[in-house]
Amino acid sequence: MHHNHENLTNMLKRLTQSLVLLLAIPFALLAQETNSSIGGTVKGSNNEPLVGATITATHVPTGTLYRVISRSGGSFNINNMQPGGPYSITFSFVGFTPETRNDVFLTLGDKANFNIVLPDAAGNLTEVVVAARRSGNSGRVGTETAIGRDKISGMPTVNRNLNDYLKYTPQAKVTSDGAGISIAGQNNRFNAFYIDGAINNDVFGLAASGTNGGQANINPISIDAIDQFQVVISPYDASIGGFTGGGINATTRSGTNTVTGSVWGYYRDEKLAGKTPGVPKANATRLAPFKNQLYGFRVGGPIIKNKLFFFLLGEYQKEERPQPFDITTYRGNGNIDSVNKLANYLRNTFGYEPGSFLDNPEKVKATRITAKVDWNLNSSNKLTFSYRYNDGERYNTSSSSTTSINFYNNGYIFPTTSHTATGELRSTFKRGSTNRFLLTYTNVLDDRNPIGQPFPRVTINDGSGRYVFGTENFSGANLLAQKNWTLYDAFKINLGKHAMTIGTDNLYSDAKNVFIRDNFGTYTYANLNAFMTGQNPTRYQRSFSLLDNNNEKSTASAAAFKYINLAFFVNDEIRLNDRFTLNLGVRLDKTEFLTTPKTDPFFNDSAIAKISPYYDLHGARSGQIANVPWSVSPRVGFTYRIPEERITIRGGVGLFTGRMPLVWPGGVYNNNGVSVGGIDPTATQIASVPAPFFKPDPYNQYSSTDFGISLANSKGQVDLMAKEFKLPKIFRTSLAVDKQLGKGWTVTVEGLFTKNLQEIYYQNVNILPPTMTSVGPGSRNVYSFSGTPGNIPLRSSGINPYTGIYLLYNNPGKKGYSYNISASIDKAFRDGWAFNANWVYGNSIVNNETTSSQNNSQWNTMETVQGRNFVVRSTSDFDLGHRISAYVSKKFSYLQNKMATTISLVYNGQQGAPFSYIYSNSMIGDNGRSAFGDLIYVPTSSEIQSMAFLSNTVSGVTYTQADQRQMLEDYIAGNKYLNKRRGQFAERNGSRLPFTHVIDLQVQQDFNIKLGGKTYTVQVSYNVSNFTNMLNRNWGKTYFLNFDQYSLIQFAGYVSASNLTPQYRFNPQTGTPWGLSTSSVPGLSARYISQLGLRINF
Repeated sequence: MHHNHENLTNMLKRLTQSLVLLLAIPFALLAQETNSSIGGTVKGSNNEPLVGATITATHVPTGTLYRVISRSGGSFNINNMQPGGPYSITFSFVGFTPETRNDVFLTLGDKANFNIVLPDAAGNLTEVVVAARRSGNSGRVGTETAIGRDKISGMPTVNRNLNDYLKYTPQAKVTSDGAGISIAGQNNRFNAFYIDGAINNDVFGLAASGTNGGQANINPISIDAIDQFQVVISPYDASIGGFTGGGINATTRSGTNTVTGSVWGYYRDEKLAGKTPGVPKANATRLAPFKNQLYGFRVGGPIIKNKLFFFLLGEYQKEERPQPFDITTYRGNGNIDSVNKLANYLRNTFGYEPGSFLDNPEKVKATRITAKVDWNLNSSNKLTFSYRYNDGERYNTSSSSTTSINFYNNGYIFPTTSHTATGELRSTFKRGSTNRFLLTYTNVLDDRNPIGQPFPRVTINDGSGRYVFGTENFSGANLLAQKNWTLYDAFKINLGKHAMTIGTDNLYSDAKNVFIRDNFGTYTYANLNAFMTGQNPTRYQRSFSLLDNNNEKSTASAAAFKYINLAFFVNDEIRLNDRFTLNLGVRLDKTEFLTTPKTDPFFNDSAIAKISPYYDLHGARSGQIANVPWSVSPRVGFTYRIPEERITIRGGVGLFTGRMPLVWPGGVYNNNGVSVGGIDPTATQIASVPAPFFKPDPYNQYSSTDFGISLANSKGQVDLMAKEFKLPKIFRTSLAVDKQLGKGWTVTVEGLFTKNLQEIYYQNVNILPPTMTSVGPGSRNVYSFSGTPGNIPLRSSGINPYTGIYLLYNNPGKKGYSYNISASIDKAFRDGWAFNANWVYGNSIVNNETTSSQNNSQWNTMETVQGRNFVVRSTSDFDLGHRISAYVSKKFSYLQNKMATTISLVYNGQQGAPFSYIYSNSMIGDNGRSAFGDLIYVPTSSEIQSMAFLSNTVSGVTYTQADQRQMLEDYIAGNKYLNKRRGQFAERNGSRLPFTHVIDLQVQQDFNIKLGGKTYTVQVSYNVSNFTNMLNRNWGKTYFLNFDQYSLIQFAGYVSASNLTPQYRFNPQTGTPWGLSTSSVPGLSARYISQLGLRINF
């Protein structure tokens, strides 16, 4: 046995030598933090700096040692330390009594500060205070939040997803769909998310959550695998970059010298959820039967004590999420009878089953594996390997809402698989210099298939609402495969008062995306009667491959391209004295697209010359991808400590360059005029086809020749990028004051300001600019009397072969900005309890919102006054408003610690999401008459009397012009926001949903059982999302409004081509634009949803 161990030890030594030689060379990459550090000064009893003092930090669970010698000024730094603890830190110098700090815990990414005074050997010994979970003074400079293992285990959660913990960040806001997390008022797609340093962003950018697996609505990693979170918003350390929102770092657990582990299971069903909120108690019902289950295990321990450690986790998730809908809250013209009439018409006439519309449950299943090995190669080198596997599938269905009736079979199935691997080498050299080398790999495969039998996609406008059924129009041909490699290296050297870092941070991406939308035909109808009586649609759209008829896995129409992002940084942390630390840094970022797109010769040879008189193309051409110049981001940060007052003042200014989802420039490879064709016939062309126009066979849809359009004139959509395009970039500054009150209490006041320097902007350069304006109050641009914009004639015959040409470039006008002001009080976990409370106010102003994965959608989903080519600054969808949050947790131990009860409560008071008042149908006509997005003009009382209303019949009741004028007057007078906007246009996102107040609860009961000298903990937990609603069925209300917009007034066309006086219809308004969120999604639902858990820890 001894002989085998000796052979293993020799093998490890040889491998150590090889790895150190191979990896100790400084290479470099992207801002992924996986470590912590400490620093400070050591002085003697005479307050003179001690040069040559020894500082030894021992990670108690693994026996890992970190040792440095203090340099000039008594300064010291220990870098690349494993987060967590406990650590024991000893400070010693010949002739002085050593000092020790025990039970020190380090938060991820933090730079804990210790200023130590050693008594001389003849003097009195200083008492060593041992306190639970103590740490040095935080070394943070900018705005950031750390979430340790105590909060992860103590915070209430039913979802057990990342957002339940990330929303602990004061400046964070969960997006309205619950999928993403916005930080500091920025688009969640501009965040960066790393696990053990490996990029777990959805780099391509299709997922609303911004993370891998997000399209399937599954976590990229099990919460049980995570040791700590760190959210950085304004890091003035130049080694951190790649985002303009927030940087989210998560590290996974590691094994220690003690074998520890856990087995768990969580369960919830309809009996653990509240009944229908917002209805009389007698009418309240339970959710439809469902079962949600999550179970798994984790174990970690030593392979060789003090040397080699392992960690392994496996988890399986299976969920069903009912999405019930109360038809009485629907704001369209129809009712339950008209919806059933439509469904039966589809069944009887076309043999198509649309599915339900009152409850469209989602189904999700996922399997996750995490494995990690930590290897102390020697006292100077530590190596870590980790691997994560995530496989899931989601039945993604759209629930019906106040403004939309969605049928179950208009959803899609989304399978996803990802593999992620990380290798990290942390090395310490002479005189305390260190190197951190990180290499990561991510492989993601996302597919997408329709639910139900194939059928064309149909949208029927219905006053303030719409009906939607048929195969989801983006799922006919949709596949994404992406591989991402990152390489990061940071070399740190200590020179006197300077702690300098030099390094590089690089991402290489290889992506293949197949996307052919509307392949089964997409129809839009003016109203229900038009569809059911065989009238023509207001719009018909279809796309198809121009290169082949192959399936999505082999089609030549795929967008396949490679991309690289390089970054180099230098940072200098200058410790001027014990009080003042200055951070200076500069970062250089460079993006390069390595693949040349396909070229459409007609566009370059003919179209550009015809478009240029109307639009500045900023040098864009077909077959050309943008040149992205180097971006320089200097930063300055400082920390000033006043120890006698226990006050720290910190802040800084800096520039931050982010990345953007690759799907946006990826459109240049996909929509190029030669790969994917498309048709979007005019009303005249549609009328030329023999009736009935609707074709129910998805495989026998219209081709271009059916409308007299040749294939050469069916080039579909073209996406362009400016010849030179600069990545998103911001100026950000922050200032904060931290005051320690003693006994673990800290008060913080902080301000954060962000100014966009380089923004994304879109124009549709295919349409002729407007030359007309509407008549009367609220005059605005009009593209055409018919509502269909005229395309620029590109051929000599006057034909335009494109369905749209979308130009992506940098906004040349006024830029957006955001600011946040926050105040918080925090009590660290001590004496069995913890507390935190925050108030924050945030305001965010944008131009283009960039919330979509398609360039045409980026353009056409914006609400505007004068048209989508004339977007101006407005309140962002991600505007935070006022937010008040609080967390309290108390652990009660009794029966000689054989049992313990922990009760945790989280309160979140959130100002409602912003939304817009728009017209149903478009007055501007830049995207077709049936488009949504024209902001309403809010008339004065006298102006209402001059508005022309057409006769309007709703549910069998006919309303005259006088009736509708009075109803509109009453509505505006009774609406606080609209009443103050009289005589002006409604602002984009000018109104808000109501304020919400929600409390979540967690109760954990521990039973500590000793068996064979080892203690096992059996833990029973009960978590309640929206405990407020459990306390009182009228409390805890949460709200939802589809697309954050409400169609208040229906535009019914102009009087004539020579008289552009608008005509309207106005429906009687009952209730509110928004509805209660009645789904079964914890964190979003207005009903309480609870979950039982059983866990065994060992």
